[in-house]
Amino acid sequence: MKMLLALTCCLLAALLAGCAPASSASASTSLPDSGSPASVSQPVGEAASASETPEWTDQAVAELFLSQEQNERRTVLSCAAVPDGGEELVGVVLYAEPEHTDVRLAFLASDGTFQPMGLEATPADPSGLAYLGEGKFRLDILDENGEPSGQVITFRRDGVKTYFAVEPENDE
Repeated sequence: MKMLLALTCCLLAALLAGCAPASSASASTSLPDSGSPASVSQPVGEAASASETPEWTDQAVAELFLSQEQNERRTVLSCAAVPDGGEELVGVVLYAEPEHTDVRLAFLASDGTFQPMGLEATPADPSGLAYLGEGKFRLDILDENGEPSGQVITFRRDGVKTYFAVEPENDE
């Protein structure tokens, strides 16, 4: 009798353990970005918000930049969204600081952190700041005659290192 009871308990434990992986496997196949419906264990509100990627606009990029406490004193001159998420960026912000004469670019991530780049140049007004794709941006700066000169700025990450390149825009 004790043997039958022990065998029944083991069988019951095996059956219960066998059910758990099946239910968590079905939940793991319902990832928000996989296009499959949300699993029963995931609340509907969370499934909807998790599957939506925010649409980054120039205005949203500026608001994210200014929402960081250290940026409150800075003046946003222009910004451009990065709709394809190139180099894990959501946008770039052209900004000025009260204590500096140069302007800077902030290459912004979705959490508000950014990689700054100083420019020893005066931006044209309007700056013409635009995202070209693949981590490249276009910006008009004033040349020695005070005329706008198009520049292409490339932002690239390689592990923990960040690289910038500035080249004159090719007028073909």
